Amino acid sequence: MNPAWSWLRANTAASLWCIAVGLSMMALWLAEPAGLAERHPWLFGMKFNAALAFVVIGTALGLAARGHARLPALMMAPVFLYGALALSQHLFGIDAGIDTLLHTPFVDIGTSLPGRIAPNTALCLMLLSLALALRALTGRNSAVQVALGFVTVIIAAAALIGYAIALDFAHDWIRFTRMSFQSASCFVAVGIALIFTGTEATGFHRVTLAGVLGLATYLLLLAMSYYELARYEAAFGITFSNSDASARSTLSSLVLISGVLYGALVAHLYVSSRRARRMAADLAESRARLTAIIDNAVDGIVTIDDRGIILSANPACTRIFGFTPEEMVGRNVRILMPEPYHSEHDRYIANYKRSGEAKVIGIGREVEGRRKDGSVFPLDLAVAKLELDGTVIYSGIVRDISERKASEQALIDANAELEEFAYRTSHDLRSPIASSLGLLTISKDMLAEGELTALGQTLQRMEQNFRRLDHLIQNIITITRNRLMEEEARPIALRALISEAIDALSHFEDSKRIRIENHVPAELTIVSKPSKFQVIVGNMLSNAVKYHDPKEAEPAIDIRAFRYAGKLRLSVEDNGLGVPPASRHLLFKMFKRLHPNRSFGSGLGLYILRKSAEALGGTALYEARDKGSRFIMELPDGD
Repeated sequence: MNPAWSWLRANTAASLWCIAVGLSMMALWLAEPAGLAERHPWLFGMKFNAALAFVVIGTALGLAARGHARLPALMMAPVFLYGALALSQHLFGIDAGIDTLLHTPFVDIGTSLPGRIAPNTALCLMLLSLALALRALTGRNSAVQVALGFVTVIIAAAALIGYAIALDFAHDWIRFTRMSFQSASCFVAVGIALIFTGTEATGFHRVTLAGVLGLATYLLLLAMSYYELARYEAAFGITFSNSDASARSTLSSLVLISGVLYGALVAHLYVSSRRARRMAADLAESRARLTAIIDNAVDGIVTIDDRGIILSANPACTRIFGFTPEEMVGRNVRILMPEPYHSEHDRYIANYKRSGEAKVIGIGREVEGRRKDGSVFPLDLAVAKLELDGTVIYSGIVRDISERKASEQALIDANAELEEFAYRTSHDLRSPIASSLGLLTISKDMLAEGELTALGQTLQRMEQNFRRLDHLIQNIITITRNRLMEEEARPIALRALISEAIDALSHFEDSKRIRIENHVPAELTIVSKPSKFQVIVGNMLSNAVKYHDPKEAEPAIDIRAFRYAGKLRLSVEDNGLGVPPASRHLLFKMFKRLHPNRSFGSGLGLYILRKSAEALGGTALYEARDKGSRFIMELPDGD
């Protein structure tokens, strides 16, 4: 509990008690109920001045609890002065004129002087006013304040117990001048509030203080009983034993023995309380350390009971499943499972409890989880069974392996692609070489026989084979370079780069009859890697030129680029042959020639296009038109 809040509550209760008792007694004295005083004289044990002092004490205590400092301290000054004067009257046998200064008692209940408070009451008023003034001025508890409150409570508690056990000396330090039980109760209430609130700051422990307070009160009562017995012996000349040892020595021995036993008990209580505090602190530290480890764990940690109800979930579970811990705790763990695990989980727990056969517990396996949005993902699950105080709980450690599975699948796809690439490349490399070797043998025979016309045709076929081989090798180099080459991104003027790529197409057959329009705005730029971007543009344009429709009266290619949604969209649109619907799923694959009779390329152009776009963080898209095709590159806009 907050110490400030504890101080406020305790002092408010003591303050209200003092004010209520004080005002009630003042009202009784002012009402002067003679009949009530005659029947119940003990009700008027608290004098009018003492009642007023307790009203002031209660008010000051309430103000101090709410943070006021100077005013409560000033209010304690007259209370201390009143107590000091009242005590002086008893010590020096004087009359300071304060007993009836504010009120003259209407009845005498048999005390020494009308309106005069007892010396123990006066002393407690002095001690309490000093303690309260210190608390108000410093705003915190101190050893001096605790000591003053301690003495006050001992004196007042002894008086209260004295009333209960008929020990007159406990409240009558001077014959017929007693501390009233009302005053004693107020002293105890305020003293306890001053002692037991905020004591941690002083280094004292409440349990220890309570034990010492009880011991001191007990010993004080024994001493008073001893004194009372001695006074009766002296007054009446009696003894309680015929042996040499008198009752007083027997009582002295009892006091000594009981005091030692009580002191040993308090010492044991103190040691035990310190040990318990150390154990509690160690336990709290261990719990905090364990909580910190669990809360900062990368893996999700979930505990459930034997019914499958979630007992706890660490913050990592929120990242993995999307549920907050508050949304998970108290619900069945099935909310984290897709089918068929969702339906089978309760049956699995029931089977395990009945047969002891474990399928996950203590084994661990790869399963599927379900996020808050309903999406299903792979995860590793390890479950342990724990038995704590006869209760069985299950602890599960979960790890989202979506990225790992995606990486594994990407590696499998890459290996398959590499195997296909190696096979097809070796096949396509060997085919023109083998053909050229055969043609070379034929050429030798033709040369020996002088068939020069046929030799020229054969050499032309060999040239075509070597061009195909060179084109394939160039594509392989492009693929390798795009994967391995490190290049800094820099601003690229799109229109100028596309114009250069158009000029580079002049060697293509029939390129002169194709209308190629560059619609890219002159001011449009993108920050990217020039070499890869150049490969993308070159392949898009060369693909459109190679697959133009020779029967088209006005073959055309239109290039456009614009920004949208944080991306740059580059499109090349033509009215060429297009892509047959049955072959569109082969787009961007390796060694796929969709029009083999129209072009004798390697079948790597669109594959290189896709890989280059992916290397720049973009994607390659295809859209069919009524006549022709539209190839699109969407790239991150790094402008």
